[in-house]
Amino acid sequence: MKKIFTTIMALMLVASAANAQSGILGSLGKIFGGNSENKENSTAGNLLESVLGTVISQAVTVSLPGTWTYSGIASAIETENTLTTLAASTYKENLENKLDGYLKKVGIVPGVATITFNNDNSFAIVSGAKTIASGTYTYDNKAIVMKFGKLYNYLTMEGTVTASTSGAQVLFDANKFLEFAKKAVKVVGAKSSNSTVNTIASLTEQLSGLKLGFDLKK
Repeated sequence: MKKIFTTIMALMLVASAANAQSGILGSLGKIFGGNSENKENSTAGNLLESVLGTVISQAVTVSLPGTWTYSGIASAIETENTLTTLAASTYKENLENKLDGYLKKVGIVPGVATITFNNDNSFAIVSGAKTIASGTYTYDNKAIVMKFGKLYNYLTMEGTVTASTSGAQVLFDANKFLEFAKKAVKVVGAKSSNSTVNTIASLTEQLSGLKLGFDLKK
């Protein structure tokens, strides 16, 4: 255990000194990713990558301005109870899949949709030639506030930005992010069944301390 802790600390120092978040975190994914043909090794590798990646990301501040590609729903459970976190993994995965499918209705598709954070503190969520949402943002020491325009009734989402093995995660309160998703469907004019919305809301309520948002790559 002491050896593992020492290794984590060493990696944190290297990440800070070299200022190479993507390289360090990406290497961790390869080192601890396990054999893709061995399910047990792969699962263990993913858990190690998640823990170590989270620890190291705390020492890394993401440079946010620029255009990011949306790669899927990001989620996290803020709790000190490890058993609760592990027990909720199945619910979380199910929620991510359903919410990803929901956002696809408005064009927020992994690998297609982008989010651009401009230097003038404006942002835009775009899919192809369609602007799905826009507004202004503030970003300071990992804290982000996104304020949407009139079409979204000036919705405001407060969250955090952290480094990930693939880029960055922008996370918000789960209910607030779900409110954004509902408004996006309405603004774009997409069709969605109430049962889908109710299922997503139900899963959200069952996960205490849940955060939802965007998984982004540059």
